Amino acid sequence: MKFEVRPPLPAEARAWEQLRIASWREAYAGDFTPEVFKAQESQLEARAEGFAQWLESTAGTGEDVQPQLGQRRRALVAVRSAETVAAPQTSPADLGGLLGLAFATRIPYEVQKLEMLYLHPQAFGTGIAHALLSRVLDPGPAELEVLTTNARAIRFYEKEGFVQVRTDRFAGRKTYIMARP
Repeated sequence: MKFEVRPPLPAEARAWEQLRIASWREAYAGDFTPEVFKAQESQLEARAEGFAQWLESTAGTGEDVQPQLGQRRRALVAVRSAETVAAPQTSPADLGGLLGLAFATRIPYEVQKLEMLYLHPQAFGTGIAHALLSRVLDPGPAELEVLTTNARAIRFYEKEGFVQVRTDRFAGRKTYIMARP
């Protein structure tokens, strides 16, 4: 599958949110009730609008530094290049060609954190997750949180050098905090 990794465009904010929700549905269908997904969908427009405004403020870089905290935020997308991918439900074409997305933060003097890494289900196993992860995080220590039931993601992060360091909870579910030295 041919793709490119780049900062998202403000016009892609809605597709970003749609992809995030589609990925959640795929990864966590057995973990969350349909009401949880409906609640996410009900927030789609507001989240997309806020994200588009943030993207506009980055002048096309998909990155900024918040003045109050000095926190750096970075967003990237993987977009279909030359070929079209057919899909039974929400296809990458329906999402403006988006195949994956990543978002990371870093507060000065703290470890950078992968906040989001979501793929279109058809992009699993294509190298897109590795490409996004390697560009959204700087070299060096990093951490992330993943539900313990997401075996696919845990295997991927372990291949990328992350190890489980402790457990936590998110939305009432057990999570692993994973770290990369």
